Amino acid sequence: MNKFRFWIGLWGGKTFLFLWKLFHAERDDRPGMVSVRICEDFLARVAKPKLTIVVTGTNGKTTISNMLAETLKKLGYKVAYNDWGANHNAGQARCLLDAVSIFNKPIKDVAIIEADELISPVNVPRLKPAYLIVNNVSRDSMLRNGNPEYIADRLRRAAEGSPESVVVMCGDDPVSSLIGENNRRVAFGAKYLGTNPLDTMVDDYPVCLKCGGKPRYTYRNYRNIGEYKCSKCGYKNSERDYLVESANDTHMVVSEKGGKFTYPIPNSAIHNIYNTAAMVSILRDIGEKPENIAKALESIKPPASREGSEVVCGVNIHRKLAKTHNPTAVSTVFENIKKDKSKKLLLMVLDEIFENPKKSETVAWFYDTDYEFLNDESVTKIVLGGDRYLDHKLRMLLAGIDESKIICIPKHLDVLNYADISDVETVYIVYDIYTSAEAGKVTAEITERIKKERGETK
Repeated sequence: MNKFRFWIGLWGGKTFLFLWKLFHAERDDRPGMVSVRICEDFLARVAKPKLTIVVTGTNGKTTISNMLAETLKKLGYKVAYNDWGANHNAGQARCLLDAVSIFNKPIKDVAIIEADELISPVNVPRLKPAYLIVNNVSRDSMLRNGNPEYIADRLRRAAEGSPESVVVMCGDDPVSSLIGENNRRVAFGAKYLGTNPLDTMVDDYPVCLKCGGKPRYTYRNYRNIGEYKCSKCGYKNSERDYLVESANDTHMVVSEKGGKFTYPIPNSAIHNIYNTAAMVSILRDIGEKPENIAKALESIKPPASREGSEVVCGVNIHRKLAKTHNPTAVSTVFENIKKDKSKKLLLMVLDEIFENPKKSETVAWFYDTDYEFLNDESVTKIVLGGDRYLDHKLRMLLAGIDESKIICIPKHLDVLNYADISDVETVYIVYDIYTSAEAGKVTAEITERIKKERGETK
C-alpha cells in the first residue's frame, strides 16, 4: 500500500509541478505538498542524485544554497534546488520532484536541499545526503527554537541518523562543532580578519557545553565565532581543513593541505566570507580544482532578496535582510550599521506581517537584540513601520536612543512619508524575509527621490 501511495504521490506531484512551470509559477512548494500528503514517507522513498547536499544551521542556509547551486551549475553540473528557501517537508519534496523522472530515476547530478533545524532529526535520515552543511548554530526564535543548545542537539541527532553523511561544519563555532562527531567531518574557519567585533548583549556560548567551564577566546571574528578553548576541559576548535588566512573586499586566501589558494568573495561582510568558505570546503572535498572553483565564483552573488548595495547620486543605498525573532541576525545587521560611520538614515520594514495574533511571536527577542548599536551619532533618524511599532520604540528608548531620532508608525510603506534624504550620505533599508516586497518598493521610491532631489540627469 505504501509503495502504491508513493507512486501516486510522485506522479501527482510531477503533474502539479509541470502545470506550475507551464504557468510560470514554479517558485512554489505546493507540488511537493501534494506528494507528502499522499505519501507520508515520500522523502525516504524518492530517489536522490548521488551528490545530495543538505544545508542547515541558524543563519545563511538560503544564501549558501543559492550560491552553491549557481557555482555548481557553472562547473557543469545539473542542479535541482529551491531558490526561495522552502526548507520544510513540502519544499524538500518539491526540490526532489525536479530531480527525478516519472520512473523515480535521478535526472540531475546534484540536489541541494535546505533543511530547517527543528525537523532535521526526522528528515536528514530520510534524505541520507552525501553532505550535511552546518553553517552555524546561534540564538534564534525563542518560541520555535528555545536556545542554541537545543538546536545543536536536534542537529546532532540528525547527523547520527545519517552516519554516512559527511558533515561540513564551521570549526570556529563552538556549538556547531559538537555536531557529527561520529561522522566524517570537514571543518572550515578563518584566522582573525580584523573585524573588531562589538560586545553583544547576549552570549551564545557562555559556558563550555562539554563540562560547564569558562571558554576563553584568542580572537572572535563575530559574536561567538572565532578561536576558543575551554579553561577547564580543554575543548577547542576543530582542526580546520580549510582556513581563511586573509580577506579583502573582493578575495580571500584559503589554506589547506595542498597549499594556499585565492577565491573571489561576493563582498567583505564577515558572514559572506564564512558562507563562501563553506562552499569552497565542499567543492574541494568533491574533487573540484581550486582554479575552476575560483573562476566559477567570479560572478556569484548572494540572492538579491537577502542583500544589495548601490550608489545613487553619491548616496549609498544598502538593503539588509534581518530575520525578525532572530536576535543574532538582527544584531549582526545593527553592528554593521554602527561600524559604518557615514551620516545615515535607517528605514526599517522589520515587523509582524500576520493579522492573526496566533501567528505573532513573543517580543522577548527585542531584549536579546543589540538595539544599543543604533545609539550612534552617525544615525540621523530611524523610521520603522509595523504592527509592533510601539514595542520597537520602547526598546529603542531603553537602548538610550534620542527620542527625537525615532519615528515608529503602524504601516510598513508609510516609512516613505518620513524619509528625509536631504542631508545623508547613506540609507539603510532593513527588512524581514516576509517584507522583502515592501522593502523593494521602499528602495525604488528612495532611489527615485534621491535622483530627483540630487539632480541626476538622464
